[in-house]
Amino acid sequence: MQRATVERVRVAWTRSTLDDRRAAGRALIRELTAELVPGADLRIEQRCPGCGGPHGRPMLPHAPVLASVAYAGPWAVVAVGSDRDVAALGIDAEQERAAPDLAALFPLTSPPDLRGWTAIEAALKADGRGLLLSPDQVRLSPDGRATVPDGGEFRILPVATAPGLIVTLALRHPDPGPRPTRRP
Repeated sequence: MQRATVERVRVAWTRSTLDDRRAAGRALIRELTAELVPGADLRIEQRCPGCGGPHGRPMLPHAPVLASVAYAGPWAVVAVGSDRDVAALGIDAEQERAAPDLAALFPLTSPPDLRGWTAIEAALKADGRGLLLSPDQVRLSPDGRATVPDGGEFRILPVATAPGLIVTLALRHPDPGPRPTRRP
């Protein structure tokens, strides 16, 4: 396992066999969660919002963390952050040499490059709807933000990982709330 920390979010990645990627991703999520919240219940639940199947966003309902997972070839990549530090997060990864054909997903515009695609997918994961929302609706800005219709705005951050692997993190920090009024 290799790791990085990006704005208080822990990111880890490892190679595994294609058959073991899901188990590897879950193991990484549990390890990072145990570091953030020692003694926490590390049960992971996944339920697809579209079909109800046991896949989709990983959730640890008994630990105060948010988690996201991505798979790219033999790589499992995860992000875990405390719910005090992040209000939403998503991660995506792609292998440079296995770039997907995105033309069908962007019928009215030119498809993004691979870094742009990982930013869009990370933002859709952070939003919680994933590819239930058409990716061509996500707007990327030059200042490192992604806007998702009816989902708000996310910071887009590249993550330096293994050579040949492009990883992007999308996150939103909690709203700090109103500032106290100063009295004279």
